[in-house]
Amino acid sequence: MNSFNHYVPKNFMRSFNCIKEFLLQNPKTRIGLVAFLMIGSIYVVSKFSETQKIVYKDHRKPVFTEGRIFGSQATSYLKSKEVQLGKTARKIMAKNKALEEKLKSLEKRIEAKS
Repeated sequence: MNSFNHYVPKNFMRSFNCIKEFLLQNPKTRIGLVAFLMIGSIYVVSKFSETQKIVYKDHRKPVFTEGRIFGSQATSYLKSKEVQLGKTARKIMAKNKALEEKLKSLEKRIEAKS
């Protein structure tokens, strides 16, 4: 059985050893190599820790019937109109009561004078 070195060209191994010696002998390249490895590992870890967001697109037009959060628009509109009508009805009843009292006091005055 052949060893791994049998399959690797001799020039490749010589080039690899030269690059290895250059990187390990020069202190600036060591610092650069360590910095590159740290930044690379941080990048790889951040890429694997990202969460994926999946967006589904629907090409149909949206339907906004019953578009309110609490109930439908029609019922909330009718309730607000009912509240407004109730307020005006109470105001009219209060004014009508005041008019009736004023009319009774005027009738008493007229009966007292006659």
